[in-house]
Amino acid sequence: MEPVWLKKVICKACSAEFLTPRIRSSTLKVKSIDSDFKKNYDCPINPLLYTVTSCPFCNYSARNEEFDKQELDYHPEIIKLASAIKEAKKNIVFPQEKEITTKQAEQKHILAITFYKQYKPPNLNTISGLYMHLAWIFRDEKNIEKEQEYLEKTLEYYIQTYEKGNFIPESIGEPGIMYLIGEINRRLVNYSDAVQWFSKALKHNEIKSYPNIEHMIRDSWEKINEEKKKNEIK
Repeated sequence: MEPVWLKKVICKACSAEFLTPRIRSSTLKVKSIDSDFKKNYDCPINPLLYTVTSCPFCNYSARNEEFDKQELDYHPEIIKLASAIKEAKKNIVFPQEKEITTKQAEQKHILAITFYKQYKPPNLNTISGLYMHLAWIFRDEKNIEKEQEYLEKTLEYYIQTYEKGNFIPESIGEPGIMYLIGEINRRLVNYSDAVQWFSKALKHNEIKSYPNIEHMIRDSWEKINEEKKKNEIK
C-alpha cells in the first residue's frame, strides 16, 4: 500500500472542491524521537510535508484535521482573508497531486500560520507547532540556517504561549512548554536562557506530574554541561 493518497475535500472558506495529498498513518513507524519531540519515521517520504492542507483557490490553510472538521461560521476574519486572496488572484496554485516539495510544504505552513494568526484569540500553541514543523523539515534537509530561523520563530511563540497561559496541551502542561523553551534555547546555543527555563520548570509545582518531562530537562541540562566542556565555553 502506498503511503500517500489523494483525498477529495471541500474548502470551508470558499466552498471549492479539490484533491489534497495525505499520508496513511498505518504506513508510519516511529524509529526515534528527538529531544524536542520530533518523531523520525522509518518511511521513504517525510510525513511532515503533508501535515497542512491548503486550498489552491483561496489559499485557506490549516492542519489537516482542522481543515476537514472546523467550521468557519463564527470566524468571518478567516473567510474575509481567503476571499481577499482569491479575488485579488494572489493565490498560490498548489498542484493536486501526491508529491509535495519542501518549498510547497513551507508555503503551506506559512499560509496556515498566517490564517491561524487571524483567529480571535489566536492559538499561539498551534502557531508554535507549525513553526516547529518547519524547523524539523529543514533539519531533515540538513539546512541549519533555515532550521535555526524557524526555531527562533518557534521560541518566540512558545514564550507567548507560556505567558498567555492559553491552549497549553494537557499532555505536557506548563512544565512541558517551559522545557521546550529551554530546549530550543539549548539548540540555538543560548545556554544561559536554557538553564534559566530548565531551572524554572524543575521548580514548577506540577513537575512531579510529568516525570518524563523532568527526566528530559535533566538530560538536556547535562548536554549543556557537556557542550560547554567540548567547546570550552565558560
